[in-house]
Amino acid sequence: MLWASWGPGREGINGRQPEPNPAGLTPAGALPARPWKGRVEMQRHKKATALRTCAVVLVLMTLMVVAAGASLAAERTVRVWFAGTPEPFMRAVNDVLKPAFETKHPGVRLQVDFIPWGELSPKLATAFAGGVAPDLFMHGQAATASFAAAGQVAPLDDWFASFSGAADFGATLNAGSYLGKRYMLPVFGSGQLLVYRADFFREAGLDPQAPPSTWDELMAAARKLARHEGARLIREGIDLPVRGISAQQVWSPFLWQNGGELLSSDGTAAAFNTPAGAEALRFYVSLATDAAIGTVDEAQPVGNLPPLAAGTVAMSFLPLEVINDIANYAPDVYPHIRVAAPLRRQTQAAWFSFAGMFVSRQSKEPELAREFLAFLAGEEPLEAIVSALGGLPPRQSLSRASFVTKNPAAVAFIQGMAHARFNPNHPQWVKTRDILVRYIEQAAFGRLAPDQALAQAEREVNRILR
Repeated sequence: MLWASWGPGREGINGRQPEPNPAGLTPAGALPARPWKGRVEMQRHKKATALRTCAVVLVLMTLMVVAAGASLAAERTVRVWFAGTPEPFMRAVNDVLKPAFETKHPGVRLQVDFIPWGELSPKLATAFAGGVAPDLFMHGQAATASFAAAGQVAPLDDWFASFSGAADFGATLNAGSYLGKRYMLPVFGSGQLLVYRADFFREAGLDPQAPPSTWDELMAAARKLARHEGARLIREGIDLPVRGISAQQVWSPFLWQNGGELLSSDGTAAAFNTPAGAEALRFYVSLATDAAIGTVDEAQPVGNLPPLAAGTVAMSFLPLEVINDIANYAPDVYPHIRVAAPLRRQTQAAWFSFAGMFVSRQSKEPELAREFLAFLAGEEPLEAIVSALGGLPPRQSLSRASFVTKNPAAVAFIQGMAHARFNPNHPQWVKTRDILVRYIEQAAFGRLAPDQALAQAEREVNRILR
């Protein structure tokens, strides 16, 4: 009975077992009946049930939080900084490479950032200073020495020794070398080769199948290809850069072709101020400033068209990426574009450079960082990156890929790589390059004679090297 559970005990108020009272009457001497007692009991029951339900929910929520925390704790993150922001490149990484790597490595997440080239070095300097550098990052090979000398990147020789595809990279694996150790996995390459218009060659009476191969032939062809209307120059025979890093990239092969070097073999002194260097700079300046050929100021693009595609220039030293732009923006001109083999004087030489991936010494996941290197070094991932960027593949086997074989310009660049030379991997190279560029410009604009320009550049460079 409901009331039997209410009060001091089951024996009733007088200590005796109460009599049955089916009629609900109140016996003499007993407490009066309480009709609301059942409702109170029901309310208490409901409250108890609600409390038990809340307790169960809280337990489940706690278990879910713990499980989520355990999942987050189990997930490992690899932070990667890629250089450059072209849309096709970012799509290749985000839509193809990132999900492919994460699928092969359950529980691993790639945190990818794309850094514009111009912002890359400052951002890396800040990250290293703050101890928050990414696990891997992309940079050009010329930065190898400064990162290695500062102890910021890990050598990869042991990993290369165990990597089955190393032989397919050939000499490109040495692009990121410093003091006998290799620090960079090359990902894509670029170069500067002589590019010319076959239709302009025919117009000038030159054979487009026999482009210039020596300095003298280059000078003669430039003079024939220049076009004037009265006193007005309407097409330059050749366009040469005399400012910025392109000036160093295009002039250095003339130095190498003439038997010169940029730095001494031990990297302690400038080596360009020699008779070979002076002759190379005199020739370069004469080619850039000869009024019968063109003007010292560099030709400017016409809208989206590089000068060669716009027809204001007949020859120019260009990277493959610019040729690919011509194919996209001037498809009617592209069939006339040709690429010459590297020039020769004492020897053949051409400027090339590779960008690649470095592993930070601050990496919290060094083993996973190397796992990502192994993934990225595969033929398919590299093909996705190189084809998106329009650059040169670092693996020899990729020279047979369709995106190369169907592109005659790419084939010519790959053939030119047989005579590739690279900028020195030296901690002070960037400062050295900037000094050299400044004096190439002064020589080109007649502020200093070529010999004087190299002599003054040598003094400044030696001060920072020693």
